[in-house]
Amino acid sequence: MSTSVHSFQLKSIFTNCLQVIFLILIWWIGSIIQTRFNLPVSAAVIGLFMLLIGLMTGLLKLGWIKSGSDFILGELVLFFIPCFIGLMKYKTLFMTEGWQLIIVVVLGTICVMVFTAYSVHLGFKIEHKLKQHQSNKTMHVMHGDK
Repeated sequence: MSTSVHSFQLKSIFTNCLQVIFLILIWWIGSIIQTRFNLPVSAAVIGLFMLLIGLMTGLLKLGWIKSGSDFILGELVLFFIPCFIGLMKYKTLFMTEGWQLIIVVVLGTICVMVFTAYSVHLGFKIEHKLKQHQSNKTMHVMHGDK
C-alpha cells in the first residue's frame, strides 16, 4: 500500500478515537451532573441532551462527533454480548415464563420504534421550519425588507 493510504487510515483511526473520547467525556460530564444533583435520569440521557443542545445551538459541530458516533453504532452489537451471556443463567425462567418476557420485549421494542419515528419526524419538521425561516430572513435582507 502507498504511504498516502496508510496516512489516511491512521488519520481516520485517530479521528475516530478522538471523537469517541469526546463522546465519553460528554457522558462523564452527564454522570457528574447526575450525581451532583441526584437526578433520577441516567448519565447517558443527560449526556445526550447536552449533546443535542450543543448541536442545536451550534456550540458543537456534527463533524466533531460524526465518524466516532458512526463507529460506535457500527460496533453496537458487541455491547449486547454480555446481556445474552447473562440470559443463559436464567434458562429455567425462560422455559416457564418466556412467552410473557417475549411479549413485553416485543411491545417495548414497538413502543421505542414508534416513539423514535415520531421524534425523528418532529425533528425533521423543526429543521425544515428553521431552514425555511432562515431562507425567508435571507430573502428579506436581499430585497431590503426589515
